[in-house]
Amino acid sequence: MRKVLALAGVTIVVAIAWIVALPASSSLQPIPFNHAKHVGAACALCHAGVERTAGATLPQVAVCVKCHATAPAGVAQPRWDAMAKTGHIDWVKLTRLPDHVMFSHRRHVVLGQLDCRSCHGTIGASTAPPPRAAARLQMKTCVSCHQQEAASQDCAACHR
Repeated sequence: MRKVLALAGVTIVVAIAWIVALPASSSLQPIPFNHAKHVGAACALCHAGVERTAGATLPQVAVCVKCHATAPAGVAQPRWDAMAKTGHIDWVKLTRLPDHVMFSHRRHVVLGQLDCRSCHGTIGASTAPPPRAAARLQMKTCVSCHQQEAASQDCAACHR
């Protein structure tokens, strides 16, 4: 009986942690970024880390000003000037992985040669920032893709 109660308790704690880790409600981003207007640019132009690091990275002001001399549409110039002064855009993170899971964009995009749409769907056609993650990151989703792509299913490849 104690084992059943302990297992139930652990299950509830894990479920609550998972719900908290991925916001169910939409998130408002600091810039109303229009992916559709930028569809001609490679994803890596703004998400530079996607080909070099585990994280794709979210663009900061220095990336935007390479093409845009003034505030992007939908952002007041004084607000843009304040962002430009700090060099930082406070993007709201939409996805979170448990600490014991390792995900590398570089491994999937460069080595695995997966297109961004494999996980991010039609983000390139969106005219506003996504309000939430395109898909909930669950082990069954990853395992299914690894099976489909004949990728490693060794637990140590993703779990620390």
